[in-house]
Amino acid sequence: MKDHSIGLGFDVHKFSRKKKSLILGGAKIPSSLSLDAVSDGDLVLHAICDAICGAANLGDIGDYFSPQSKASQNIDSKQITRFILKKISGRYRIKNIDIIIISQRPRLVSHKKAITDSLKKILAVSNLNVKIKSKEGLDILGTKDSMSCLAIALLRKK
Repeated sequence: MKDHSIGLGFDVHKFSRKKKSLILGGAKIPSSLSLDAVSDGDLVLHAICDAICGAANLGDIGDYFSPQSKASQNIDSKQITRFILKKISGRYRIKNIDIIIISQRPRLVSHKKAITDSLKKILAVSNLNVKIKSKEGLDILGTKDSMSCLAIALLRKK
């Protein structure tokens, strides 16, 4: 599989009540909670972008969108994603994306289809899988007051 490359992405954010929306995979999720972040806090798109960067040997999204930069403040994660997709355009094609969203609250199972559909549209990929896992009340990957996402991207060289 010389023409394929795999990348792993991860993101975690603590909850906040300051922002207006909880956005996951580009989908707005009805919730009184949002995620504390420099950008819009879409940790699903952040993890996916880092997975794509890893597979394409492009570093990570922080190399392009520094948390210290004023331009990164409140940036729409779809804009970050478009930038990363442009970086791989002509070189790679996304073959598969697999993600796990880990959160105790809010309950996300009923939003899985909306997140999946949004991601397929943003990434222009059909082979995409979304899994939702709770923390089983444990404080893994942060506290109960956080959410995290793992992503794996399989790219094929063009």
